[in-house]
Amino acid sequence: MAIMALRDWLEPAPPLEAGEAEPPLTRKLLWFGGLMLAGVCVVAGSAYVLRTLLFL
Repeated sequence: MAIMALRDWLEPAPPLEAGEAEPPLTRKLLWFGGLMLAGVCVVAGSAYVLRTLLFL
């Protein structure tokens, strides 16, 4: 059940309809932080792979 709730929370939100409230700021900030962390990990991983290839 916990996985289903997580899946619902991670699905993209459809466009807001007229009069509908925006999602909370904390959810937006968590998305931003998650995407930022993923980007940092990809760049760091790529740098270490390229550095390793340089010294082969």
